[in-house]
This record gives sequence, C-alpha cells and structure tokens, in this order.
Amino acid sequence: MRLPKTHWVETEMYGLIGNPLRKSLSAAMHNANFASIGMNAAYMPFETEEEGMKKILPALEALRFKGLNVTMPLKQKIIPLLDELDEAGALCGAINTLYWKKGRLRGTNTDGVGFVRGLKEQGNYDPAGKPCLMFGAGGAARGVAFALCEAGVGSITLFGRASGVERIRKLASDLNAYKTGICAPFTDPAQLPGLFGPNDLVVNTTSVGMLPNVDETPFDTSLLESRHMVCDVVYVPHDTKLLKEAEATGCGTLPGYWMMIWQGVEAFLRWTQEREPTITPDVDTMTKAVLDYLNEGA
Repeated sequence: MRLPKTHWVETEMYGLIGNPLRKSLSAAMHNANFASIGMNAAYMPFETEEEGMKKILPALEALRFKGLNVTMPLKQKIIPLLDELDEAGALCGAINTLYWKKGRLRGTNTDGVGFVRGLKEQGNYDPAGKPCLMFGAGGAARGVAFALCEAGVGSITLFGRASGVERIRKLASDLNAYKTGICAPFTDPAQLPGLFGPNDLVVNTTSVGMLPNVDETPFDTSLLESRHMVCDVVYVPHDTKLLKEAEATGCGTLPGYWMMIWQGVEAFLRWTQEREPTITPDVDTMTKAVLDYLNEGA
C-alpha cells in the first residue's frame, strides 16, 4: 500500500493548541504550504483547556513535534510552562508560537510582526510617526501594540471596557516602559468621540464582530472619517461589519486575515530556519488556502 508522504515516521509534526479551534484556518494554511514546497510535514489542531497544558506540552515533545501555535485562551497562561521567551515574547507577555531549541521550549509572538507586515504590504500604510487608536488589551493587542512601537508609531491611544481597566493600565504601563510616553489608556465611553480626531490609524484587536456576533462593532462607526485607516484582527467573517462600514465612509481598511497569514509565515520561519535556513514558505499558496476557506463559509 502506498501511503501519503505525510504518513511516514520521518514526517515532521506541527500543531495548534487552544480552545475553541473549529473555526481556525491554521491547519488549512500550513498544510497547503507544506504540500506546495514539498515538505514532509503535517499540522493538526488540538483543543486544549488550561488544565491540560501541563500534560500536552511534554506529550507533544515526546512525539517529536517541531513547533506549535498557541491561541486563546492560552497565550498568556502558557508562559510559566516554557523554558524561555525570545525578545518579542518577553515584551508582549503573550505567546502564539512555540518551538524547541536545543531541547528547550521557547515562546515568541509573531502576531504583531504579522500585523505590521500586512499593514505595510497589503494596506500600503506605514505606521511610522502615525498616531493610533487601539481597541482592546488582550493577547492580540499586546502583540500588535509592541510591533507598532517597533515600527515607529507616533503614539497609541488605548481604549477598552471599564471591566478590564487593570489589564488596559498594565498594557499602557508596559508600552510606556518600552517607549516613554507612547501610550494613554481610556475606558470611559463618554471620552470616545474625542479620541478619533487626533488619531489616524484605528485598530480593533477585540473579538467584537466575530461569528456568531456579526452585527456588532467595537465602536460607533459614524465617528470615522475618510482619512482613517481601519484595521480589524477578526477574520471570521473576513468582511466584518466594522470594515464594511469603514469602507462605506471612504476609509482605507485591512482585514484580519492578513495578520493571520503573515503571522503564520513568521511562525514557519521560527520553526524551520535554524535547521533548514534555505526553506522559504509559499506565501501565495498560504493566502489562497485562507481565502478559499473564508469564501467557502461566506
């Protein structure tokens, strides 16, 4: 019997942990890339609760997995179980990519660099020197905010719900420690209308607008002007109500799947470049896999 290439003992294994994962595009994207570049590898999702992390990480290491992605709600909770963080992971305090290096499990964050790459390449927007209004202070927000700082953003105005005020203040404090005076936090909805005028770049890092709550937006979109560049990290659906209403106002927009694609590219490089520095991912194939998946569900 002739088995597929990815069913042999030599097959390199990769995966995704978090919960829920049924809407994740990661497996489709990475497996399409492996097939395109002729890499004997497979990527699988493993729905994992917080209490299961201590068991699944050594189990996957014993099975000789080469790398993992991490998604909500584990991006911050997994940190105490890692041997070390690289600079991006330590700065963000939220991890989305794991890889074993010389027997040690290392964590990093590729969300932010993926977001900035999509913003520059697909959004045709350079954040250097620009003032930014960001919604949310969770794991995705931390990755995006620190990457924007690295890209030279002029300032970040951080807005979130009052119920999450401690998390918002913590992110603002961490950003200001990294780059003095870069961030100011707000939680009072009455202040929100006045925050759009001074800011050009508007980024939603919350899950507002994600399936099944597709009729929601993180703010009143009548506050937008055509000069705004509006980005959403939500990618299911890929045409969120926020983006559709922003486009109707004449704003530039960036859908969340570009961060999804480019963070996947960066994760692949972390997994492979030390061992196989000449391997490069097929970004076009990864993009097609993501868009095909999204369009099927449209």
